[in-house]
Amino acid sequence: EFFEKMVKQRVAIIGAGSSGLAALKQCLDDDLDPICFEQTSYVGGLWNFVEVDDENKDPHSSAYKSLVINTSKETMTFSDFPIPANWPPYLHNTLVAKNYIKFRTTVVRVSYLHDHRWKVKYTTSVNENRTEENHSNEHEEIFDFVMVCNGHHRKHRWPKYKGMDVFKGEQTHSHFYRRSACFENKRVVVVGIGNSGIDIAVELSHVASQVYLCVRRGTLPWILPRLIGGKPIDQLATRFSTYFLPNSHSTFTKLIQQTVGPHPPSLQPTTPYYSSHPTLKTDFFERLSTGTIIVKKNILELMSDETKSIKFDDGSIVENIDTVIYATGYNIDFPFLDREIVNGGPEIEKEFEDEYKENLTWMYKMMFPPKYRNIAFIGLIQPIGAIFPIAEMQSRYVTSLIKDLINPLPSPEEMNIAIRNYHEKIRKQYYLSARHTIQVDPLGYLDELSQELGCYPYSLEILKKFGFRILRLVLFGIRTPIQ
Repeated sequence: EFFEKMVKQRVAIIGAGSSGLAALKQCLDDDLDPICFEQTSYVGGLWNFVEVDDENKDPHSSAYKSLVINTSKETMTFSDFPIPANWPPYLHNTLVAKNYIKFRTTVVRVSYLHDHRWKVKYTTSVNENRTEENHSNEHEEIFDFVMVCNGHHRKHRWPKYKGMDVFKGEQTHSHFYRRSACFENKRVVVVGIGNSGIDIAVELSHVASQVYLCVRRGTLPWILPRLIGGKPIDQLATRFSTYFLPNSHSTFTKLIQQTVGPHPPSLQPTTPYYSSHPTLKTDFFERLSTGTIIVKKNILELMSDETKSIKFDDGSIVENIDTVIYATGYNIDFPFLDREIVNGGPEIEKEFEDEYKENLTWMYKMMFPPKYRNIAFIGLIQPIGAIFPIAEMQSRYVTSLIKDLINPLPSPEEMNIAIRNYHEKIRKQYYLSARHTIQVDPLGYLDELSQELGCYPYSLEILKKFGFRILRLVLFGIRTPIQ
């Protein structure tokens, strides 16, 4: 038993993006033996700008040239690695993505063994610029624990419309969009009103001859500004106002409307702003007012004739459409794992509607499949806020479990009850959608984990250790992860 404790536990980390790097750093801090498998030849994951070309037709990253983060730098920083104070409040993607890693390595299979360890089968690419698998170069290694960190923005989700197979214009997914210059003087339909869809529509409206934005649910979402009163929007709420003041949804709604203007009456959101994942784009309504973006209802049919026409639900038809860009999100997909490890299996799936089960995950604390106690998913969440501090806190939680520094996981039965309660709560707050299956409130989630880890900023403890000045910053200042 003593010898077993002396041997460092081996941890496989899949992916070297923001979540994988946080996991790797935490494993090293806690004296574990990690190996990180990264499919590309660089770190940073989605935040690297990668061209779509003949050598890389479907890159892992979906970052386009102009992409800017939609959370302020103070709320997205790692707890012990502050983002420089002189950087702008909202970072361009080039500022976000600035041994133990196996580069150009694709994990093809992760299998659970009889002795409760994991076998990781992987291939290594021989060409630095490609990520194609070389099956003659397969390797296998055994690990005590696996941390899956390769995210949920890889398998692009396409809608199903009549006529997609016969439409004469180009059809592509927002995953492949890189810059607006390719669409100069073209007529473009953008399908989808999340951050990517509205971002791309606004950018294209400056160069395209006409942009149509297709709203599949018939109304626009709540579109929030990055700044209100000169402050980043995610810095308006403090720890004090969140936990000790009544919810002021109507006041916040008024602030939004005063800043960006009211939604057009026919496109007014039908649900409160807190019941869907918000979209940040301050200048959208300005482009709408110039007619460079025209909002259309859902697509009924893509026509097969030479006019490249598209018919919408309201009966209207637009012609000569050069390109349709489907900004319709991603499916949660881990091809190297059995599906039931992620979604709980067919019996669990039967409890949910088709659209919801598309992206169903069945994880205790958003990390742990109940039947498998030594695999964890890091960053498999959709926060209304930054993912970096969450990935860090999740990694701290996992390594603390491995090192027996916190209470062990409960029984599978107890975990199933907690997971079911989570989904019931989510389904009451958010409208039914595949994108809302992994929603999380970042502050509440961080606080929940930090209480178990022993790093929650209790007011009395802060006051005793650091004095009133620091307590005031914690309660009334920015809700930075450094707390």
